[in-house]
Amino acid sequence: MKVRDVVADDNKKFFAYLMLTCKNVSLYPEGHSISVNAIRHFHETLEDHIRKYGNPRIEIEKDRVVCQGVEVFKGTLEEGTLPFTLFRDGIRWFEFADGIDLEETRQVLSLIHKYSVLTKEPEGDIVTAFWESHFSHILYKVDDFSGEEPEEFDMLSESDTTYDATSEKAVESAAPEEAADDAVGSDDTIHPADFVLTPQENIELQEMISGEENSSATEHLNMLLDMLLQFQEEDDFNVIMGVLAEEFEGSYNRHDFEAALIILDGVRKILDSERIKSARTRSLIESFYQDIASDAKCLNPLENIWSRLNLTQIETLKNIFQHLHPKSVATLVRFLLLGQSSHLEKIVDQIVFSLASENISCMDSLVNRADERIAEKIVPVISRIEGETAFKYLMKLARHSSATIRRMSLKAIGQFRGNHIKTIFEFIDDPDPAVRQFVLMHMGQSKNEAAEDILMEYLLDHEFSSAQNDHLVECFRTLGKCGSSKSVPFLRQALLRRKWLAGIKKSAYREGAILALAALKIPEARQVIVSASRSLHPGLRMIARRALKEFFQTNNGGR
Repeated sequence: MKVRDVVADDNKKFFAYLMLTCKNVSLYPEGHSISVNAIRHFHETLEDHIRKYGNPRIEIEKDRVVCQGVEVFKGTLEEGTLPFTLFRDGIRWFEFADGIDLEETRQVLSLIHKYSVLTKEPEGDIVTAFWESHFSHILYKVDDFSGEEPEEFDMLSESDTTYDATSEKAVESAAPEEAADDAVGSDDTIHPADFVLTPQENIELQEMISGEENSSATEHLNMLLDMLLQFQEEDDFNVIMGVLAEEFEGSYNRHDFEAALIILDGVRKILDSERIKSARTRSLIESFYQDIASDAKCLNPLENIWSRLNLTQIETLKNIFQHLHPKSVATLVRFLLLGQSSHLEKIVDQIVFSLASENISCMDSLVNRADERIAEKIVPVISRIEGETAFKYLMKLARHSSATIRRMSLKAIGQFRGNHIKTIFEFIDDPDPAVRQFVLMHMGQSKNEAAEDILMEYLLDHEFSSAQNDHLVECFRTLGKCGSSKSVPFLRQALLRRKWLAGIKKSAYREGAILALAALKIPEARQVIVSASRSLHPGLRMIARRALKEFFQTNNGGR
C-alpha cells in the first residue's frame, strides 16, 4: 500500500474512532465504565495519531468533513454528531494540539455531548462554552458572520424567532390592573393536580422512555459491530472487541438478553459474511465469538435466576443458546436439574439435541459418569441421534446401575434402525424382571430366524435354577412367537424326553415347550401337541389338551 493511502486510511480511522467515542459519551452517564474506557482509548489513539501525523485538524463543511487534507466523510451531517454540532454553531475547523491530556480530552468531549442537541431555549452555545473553558490544547476557528452570511441549519421555527416591537410597547403601556386580570382568571387557574399523570399516561411515558433507551442501545451496538468491518487491524479490533465484551457482560448482569443477542448475532454474521480478509483478524474474531458464546458467559450467569425466567426472557435465551458450542451441553443438562417450566425444559432439550447432533462426542463425559438424574435426561436425546456412536452410548447406559435407565436405554436400542436382536439379547439375564420382559417382548414381535436360533441355543445351554422357572416358561413362549418349523424337533424333545429332570423343573420345561408349540400355530406343532395329549402321563396329557384347546381357539379367532 502506498504511503499516501496509508495516511488517508489512518485519518479515516481516527475520525471514525472520534465519532464512536462521542457516541459512547452520549449513550452512557458520566462515570460509566464504558464511557470512561472509550475516552481513555480515544486519548491513547489521539496521542499516537499526533506522534505520527501531527495535530489532527478537522475541517467541517455543510456536506463533508476533511481531516488533515483527507476527506473522511461526505453526505448530509446527522443531527447530534460532532461535525453537525460544530458546523451548526459556526465552527469551521477544530484541532487537537500536541500535549493534550486525558482530562482535557474528557472535558471537550463532554461539552460536545452537552451541546449536541439544542432545546428551544438553549443556554449558550458550544463556542461560548469552549471560550469559557480556556482549553490549552483545543484550537478552532469560528465564522464571524461578517460579510456574506453562510448557510445555517434552521434549528428554530420562524414563530420562535420573530420579534414584534409594537406588541412589546402595547404590553408595556397596559394598566397593571388589566395585566393582572389577564394573568389570573377563574377559568384559567392552574391547579397542581393538572400536572399529575393518570396511571395510563404514566405507563405510556415509561414505554416511550424504554423504547428510546432500547433504540439508542441497539444503535450503539450496531455501530460497534460496523466498526469491526471498518477497522481491519489488530489494535483496532482489540479496542472494539474490548468494548463489545464489556457490553456483553454488562447486558447479562442486568438480564438485558436482547442486547447480548444483538452482539452474538452481529459477530456471527460478520464471521459468516467472510468480509474479514485477514486470517489473523478473523482468528481474533472467532476466538472472541467462542468466548462470549461459551457456557461460562451465556449459562453460568443464569444459574441464580434459572427458575424465575419469564416467557420473554426464555424466548430470547432460546436464540442465544443457538450460538453455544457443543461443549456447553454438560452445563445445559445440569441446568435441567435445577427446576424450570416445561416450556424452558423443552427448549433446552431441543438445544442439547441440536448441539449433540453437531458433535456427539460432547456427550462422552456425561455418559461415562452419569448419575441417574442426568442419565434420565440424556437417554431421550441420544436415542434421537443416528449413528454408531449414539448406539455405543446407549449400550453403555443399558448397563447403568439404575434399572430405570437400563429399561430406557434398551427401549431406545430397540427403536434403532437395523436388526439388534443379538445385542438386546445380551441383557436376557438382567436382575430386573422388567428388563428381561422387554428383551423377550422385543424378540417375540414377529417371526425372526436370528431370534429363533439365539433362544434355542440359550434354552439348550443355560442352567436355570428353580427360582427361574417363570423366566424359563417365558423364554419358551417367546420362541413360539418368533420361531418356525425349525423349532419343532427341539420343542418335541423338551416336551417328551426330559426324563432326567426333577419333577418341578421337568414340569416347567414341559409347560414352556407346550406353550411354544401352541404359539407356533403350524400343523407340525399341532401334531406334537396331539401326541402329547394321548400320553399315559396324566400331567403331560392335561397340559397338552389345554394347549390344543388354546391352539384351536387361536386359529379359529384368526379366521
